[in-house]
Amino acid sequence: MLYKKISMQKYENLHKIFSGSNRNTFKICRECGGACEHNKIGTLLPGEEEYMAEKMGINVSEFKIRYLDVLKMDDGTLIHVLKLGKLCPFLSEESKECNCREFKPVFCKIYPLVLTLENEKINFKIDNSCKLSRKKACRLYFETAIPLLLNLAIPVDWLRYVTSYDNLCFDYDQLKEYRRRKNKYAVFSLEELLSLQKTKIEPINLCVDFGHGFVQKVEEPVF
Repeated sequence: MLYKKISMQKYENLHKIFSGSNRNTFKICRECGGACEHNKIGTLLPGEEEYMAEKMGINVSEFKIRYLDVLKMDDGTLIHVLKLGKLCPFLSEESKECNCREFKPVFCKIYPLVLTLENEKINFKIDNSCKLSRKKACRLYFETAIPLLLNLAIPVDWLRYVTSYDNLCFDYDQLKEYRRRKNKYAVFSLEELLSLQKTKIEPINLCVDFGHGFVQKVEEPVF
């Protein structure tokens, strides 16, 4: 199944308004050791590979070979994910910081905010396993990304596939060993991926008031 790609301009608008992690959040991430980098699967939104490739100044084919793998769903639908079997390919081994912060994958940028489906509608929750979720100022900050995400108009049918694995943790040691049999730009079946899960994360609900309209300016958290 093919999905309408989200426009590059919408991606650009989100990244200009919402900066995601900063020096305050990085401090907490360092204390945690970046557990999300070891256990989560980084998924790209429809058309996001084209946006990121353009920002990096390379063609899409090269971008896929360097940074992506593919999850093939039972009906043949393909979902692009960050390369499996290793830590995030954009994570600096020296500084432990993101090398593409200004245009990093949206799902990574908004974490610990995650998207779920409830009654065929997109809902937003905080991943309570992330230490960032324990700071009220930080939780409130990441909530401000919700109107920006709604503006992307993420396809509900596409997200239905993603929710089949997105709230799980994976054993990266097993995944790395399993991936040795794969190509540089590898295709994994959903069954293969789910066989390597580690544990389940239970997110908690957010209550968000959208009565004030679309957010034009977002203040970064200070704590």
